[in-house]
Amino acid sequence: MKVLDCKSFKGMIQSAANHLENKQDEIDKLNVFPVPDGDTGTNMKMTFVAGVNETVNYLNDFIGDTAKFLSKNMLMGARGNSGVILSQIFKGLANGLAGLQKANVRELANAFVNGSRIAYKAVMRPVEGTILTVAREMADYGLHYVEQNPKCSIEDYFDHIRMMAQESLDRTPELLPVLKEVGVVDSGGKGFLTIIEGMDLYLKNKPVKLLSAQEISQAVETGYCVEVLVNLNDLYKREFSIERLTRSLGRTCNDIKVIKNNNQVTIHVHTSTPGDIINTAHRFGELENIKVEKYSSQHSSAYAYENDEKLKEHKKYAIISVCNGEGIKELFESLHVDYIINGGQTMNPATEDFVNILNRLNAENVFILPNNSNIFLAANQAKDIVDDKNVYVLDTKSIPQGISACINFSVELDVQDNIDNMNMGISSIKTGSVTQAIKDTTYNALEIKKNNYMGISDKEVLVATDDMLEATFTLLDNLIDEDDSYITIIYGSQTDEETAQQVLDYVEEKYDMEGQIVNGQQDLYPFILGIE
Repeated sequence: MKVLDCKSFKGMIQSAANHLENKQDEIDKLNVFPVPDGDTGTNMKMTFVAGVNETVNYLNDFIGDTAKFLSKNMLMGARGNSGVILSQIFKGLANGLAGLQKANVRELANAFVNGSRIAYKAVMRPVEGTILTVAREMADYGLHYVEQNPKCSIEDYFDHIRMMAQESLDRTPELLPVLKEVGVVDSGGKGFLTIIEGMDLYLKNKPVKLLSAQEISQAVETGYCVEVLVNLNDLYKREFSIERLTRSLGRTCNDIKVIKNNNQVTIHVHTSTPGDIINTAHRFGELENIKVEKYSSQHSSAYAYENDEKLKEHKKYAIISVCNGEGIKELFESLHVDYIINGGQTMNPATEDFVNILNRLNAENVFILPNNSNIFLAANQAKDIVDDKNVYVLDTKSIPQGISACINFSVELDVQDNIDNMNMGISSIKTGSVTQAIKDTTYNALEIKKNNYMGISDKEVLVATDDMLEATFTLLDNLIDEDDSYITIIYGSQTDEETAQQVLDYVEEKYDMEGQIVNGQQDLYPFILGIE
């Protein structure tokens, strides 16, 4: 094949999407940091599938237009940093193919180079040994190969860039010491290689099929929106895992939201098999408020907008915050926050979720608080899409930082003074968190066993032990210094106020500090600690 037409391009990306979905769990397991979060394989799969599901039904014979349509839907569906970077690679690819009905090898090679460059520009501080490196080395090698072999075919080109992507991925542990310590390759790079493999297999007349028994329907007309409230039975009151259920639903669903509030779980999905979802939900307890409605994914919305009047009210300022846990949500709402996007660990909102809210808010200036480093790029991508208001994404990497930013906001100040004050509040807070490890690993020479309670500060695991309070106290001893005077203890659904009081008593007695206790009701993290 000397030129790539639109039909073959669609076949390639469908094969790649299937391959990525089949490998999703394998890629997730490569994540180095042993916390329950929005895993790389899941985020990349949801991002890529969001684009491919729409594109395979797109009626256009121009590869340039089709690539642009794919890119647009990936940009809106991008989740997590890995998903955003992937969407930027395909944005650059689409820009390189713009205006073309078919693409020859040289045009394709140049487009992939452009994709790698656009992805680097999207990241404030690019890190080598990641998906960025794999995409760049693969693309640069591919262009060099085409220059040396101008008569090569599309098949030859993909065969060689697949091999180069694999070699680049194999080198990632040499570039990132933490990968070498754990003995894995980069998960984002693996996800990108998986996409290239899926494309290559299509060109070899071996298109990848989904391994699951029931494939997700690609037709937008036949989908269903399913929402159900589950009252957990006694077993799952103790052992329910949002992460495990989300992964299971990911095999046959899109737009997955799983929110736990005490002993109740709300499940919201888009699927072609609603009965299977209801049966799955019933395994965990008694069902209430079952809703099954047909939907068109072209007009679906990730969230219900219950307070449209609040969104329509014209204001000088508005604040959007990302969080989960009813108590944390109520705290933010008491601190000038106009809209909450449910999300955080395990639930990284898509770019589209931010765009939908931004388009509905009637405000001149909007501050976004991601409150998680893995949500920052998606929020910034939304900022670039919306152009009818001033949008500012603040660098809040934790809930305590978001709270401090809100406390330092004033409607009386101008924009720059608010940015300065909010950033000052962000920088004044030290955040600690306690959660359980999802796997056995070694991190910075610390041996961690699955289900150990870990004390974490700024993505550094400082302690791992079987005892939750021991982990919490050791974490505090590492964080608190003589300049600190106040602590906010946010306790989650896995613990209680009495245990949180023990933590406050420990701090007050040992460090002579004052503090407050907040019932955050968040999942997965028994304690989130803000120290100032």
